[in-house]
Order: sequence, then C-alpha cells, then structure tokens
Amino acid sequence: MRTLRGGFTLVELLVVLAVIAILAALSLGGLSKLGASSDRSRAISNMRQIGTGVTLFAADNDGKLPGPLWPGQMAQFDPARSGRLVRDLAPYLGIPAPAAPKVEALFVPPAYRKAVNASFLDSARTYVLNMSVRDGDQILIPWGNLASPLSSQPLKLAAIPSQAWGFSDADALHPRVTSASWATNTPPKPVHTPKRLAWFFNGSVAPVDDSELAQP
Repeated sequence: MRTLRGGFTLVELLVVLAVIAILAALSLGGLSKLGASSDRSRAISNMRQIGTGVTLFAADNDGKLPGPLWPGQMAQFDPARSGRLVRDLAPYLGIPAPAAPKVEALFVPPAYRKAVNASFLDSARTYVLNMSVRDGDQILIPWGNLASPLSSQPLKLAAIPSQAWGFSDADALHPRVTSASWATNTPPKPVHTPKRLAWFFNGSVAPVDDSELAQP
C-alpha cells in the first residue's frame, strides 16, 4: 500500500513563494495606481477651489484678475509678500492670514508633497501661471507680470479667451519653466502622469499636453 508523503519538496516551496511574490507585486501595483488616482482627484478639487477664488476676486475688483503676480507661484502664504496668488485669494477661500509665513495646503497638490522633501515646500513653486495668451493677433498677459522689467497690470477675466489655461502644475520639464531661474524650485519631472493638470479661464480643470502649455 502506498503512503502519502508529508511536507513540501523544495521545488513546490519555490513555486509557492514565486506565486506569493507575483500576487504581492500585483497588489502593490494596484495600490500605487489607486493612490495616484486619489492624488489626482484631490488636485483637481484643489484647482477648482482656487479657480472659484479667482472668480470671486474678479467679481469684487471690477472684473480684474488677481495681480500683478510672479509666473512661478509659491504655496507659502506670507501676508507681507505680494505677487502670490495665495495671498490675494486667501479672503475668498476662507484662509486666515498666518502670524508667520506658512505653506498653505490648498496650493500644494498631494502628489507634489510626495515628490519633494517637506522642507522644500517653503521655497517651492507648485503652480506656473500662463503669462502669455494668444487672442487673435495679440498676446495677452492675464495676471500682469512682476517678473517683467515693465511690470504690467492684470486684465479683466472677461477679456481672456475662456479656452485658455490660467495655471498648471509646475515642474522642471514644463515648457514655461525649463528656462526660468526658479526651475530648481520645482520637482524634476511632472507630479501627475501621463499629463499635467491645468485650470482654464472657463472654470474647468483638465489634463494638458506640452504643446498646449508652450509659448504661443
């Protein structure tokens, strides 16, 4: 009579371990994609809130956009520093003025926090503004531009083509960032893939290609 053997052979054990490793890898991949999707959804929500702040600001200021502003926008809210969207929009977003400079979470995409060191956020540029919008044969500077030798003033929201983007994720590979002096104050690559996110003057948020972000 044949007896049943107990335990596993070495080959069987290796097969079981290989299967477990594959399942673990698939599980981690799924969790990673789920996390990226969640970060992206929260980033879109944040951009829409900021966009609502822009609209409310314009309604209270003769239709004009906040500004003049710097092209590279910081998330650090310093009540004493002008040129930052976070300061101009704080009253419209329910953000109290801090006693000391403070990084405002709403202006930092969740994926951005994962891409850089926390201490980097004090000087990081999280968004880049669209400083040149083509409207027929002319180029508009929606937000005004403090970085220009001839600092310009912001335009009225209604004067900007609604299909133009207003601000987008910032990173060192962004077409509007690569040659900027503050490029090193951004992540080395896009924090959202396969496309960056941008807020448009019509109030929508959508993924954009490099070609859409390039100078007109």
